[in-house]
Amino acid sequence: MKKIDQNFVWESYKVDELEKKHQITERAKRDGSGNQPVSDDKGYSVVENEISLECSNYLEDHTSRLRDHLRNIEDRQNELTGHLKQNHFEPVVNTLEADFNTIANQKKLILSEQYNEFNTYKEEKEQFQKVHQLYREPNSADTSKTIKAFSLILILFIFEIFANSFILGGALMGGTSEGLAVSSAVAFLNVIVSCLVGYHIVKNINHLEKPKKMFYGTLSVGYLFIIGYINLALGAYRSIAEKTLAGVAEDTISLEKRRLLLEKAVKFWGPGIDFSFVGIILTFVGLSFALISILDGLLYNDSYPGFGKVGQKVNTLKKTIRGSFHEYSQEVSDLFQKYNRILQGKYKSLLDNDLNIWDNNTNLIQKEFVTYVAKVNDLEDKTAHIIGEYRNQNTRVRKDPAPSYFDEKFIINKDKKDPSKVFEDVAYHYMLDNARETKKVKFQEEIDAKFKKSEQEIEIIEKKSEEIQKNLYEKFNTH
Repeated sequence: MKKIDQNFVWESYKVDELEKKHQITERAKRDGSGNQPVSDDKGYSVVENEISLECSNYLEDHTSRLRDHLRNIEDRQNELTGHLKQNHFEPVVNTLEADFNTIANQKKLILSEQYNEFNTYKEEKEQFQKVHQLYREPNSADTSKTIKAFSLILILFIFEIFANSFILGGALMGGTSEGLAVSSAVAFLNVIVSCLVGYHIVKNINHLEKPKKMFYGTLSVGYLFIIGYINLALGAYRSIAEKTLAGVAEDTISLEKRRLLLEKAVKFWGPGIDFSFVGIILTFVGLSFALISILDGLLYNDSYPGFGKVGQKVNTLKKTIRGSFHEYSQEVSDLFQKYNRILQGKYKSLLDNDLNIWDNNTNLIQKEFVTYVAKVNDLEDKTAHIIGEYRNQNTRVRKDPAPSYFDEKFIINKDKKDPSKVFEDVAYHYMLDNARETKKVKFQEEIDAKFKKSEQEIEIIEKKSEEIQKNLYEKFNTH
């Protein structure tokens, strides 16, 4: 709805131009010299009729154009009045309720599917517990536990690489660089491989089935023997090299001599093999890191094989259902905030824009009516002035008495002075200040009443949403 800012423009009624156009002075003297109009004449002279006609034409022309202008305002006001009487808040409430029902139904369907899947996994977990005679809950891995487990492995791996490369560097031909290469391979075995062995092999020692337990137990012992042997041999090599190669330049050490050192190291239990302090440290670090890695793999995602994965499925669905409850709560909250903003916006727009436009347009009609009365009175005075000039000049030169009607002032018919009668077909919205203000207040009261009713209806929907949310929680809660 747009406010009408344009006022009707009245053209100037120019007395001087009309007097000149109709030669008032000259014709008045000429008529007076001939004693025209005659003394007993009851009607206007030709000149007076011409001036009267000018007045009528001017008034008719402006009245017609003003009527079109007022009709435009009237049409706007009819549309605006109908607009103000409508309930603009009810469609907002209805749309809100429809959108809420859509969200609630969709979330109910999603939660139902998730809850059914949760029960399926829960039954699978319970069946797993019965079959494997487990009477505890699984220690399943989550994001936090996974990060901690893999962080530990990464730290051990990096630490052992640099620690062992430093310790072994002095005993290898390539020095620190060769020590880094050998240490990387050993660290990979001690940490990465040990962690995988702990997860895939050692974990199965806890299995209920004895054949499987014995098989994986044998593999575990075998791996521990291998990892122990490698680390002891590495410590022995470092100890032998420390004694044998001390003070000897690297370029003087033959490959044969290094081969003999390696043969002694791989038979570290033989005579003449004494572990040095550095060799013991090297062996201790390797074995310790290997055992920690095996333990990390063993405990990750539960120590019983397969139990952690079963529990993960249940926990994942629990988390998903909790997320669905949170999403539902957030979506409903956002929905009500959105429609509250829309409702407040419509209320503000009706009062600040539409109602003020109605008031402005109604006031504009009133101003046009007031202006019309002033313009018609001014037209009457100017026309009377022109006719009066004619009569004065005529009386001054004539010999016979002037007609008696010369003493009567020119007037415009009173019905043409009253805008409520002239514009009766477009005067419905014409109001005085008090009446306009009263109707404006009434409009505002009606808008306030509809707005408050809509707020109450939204509160009812909010209570309904809380009840639905409560019922969904009670029905699909996984605790």
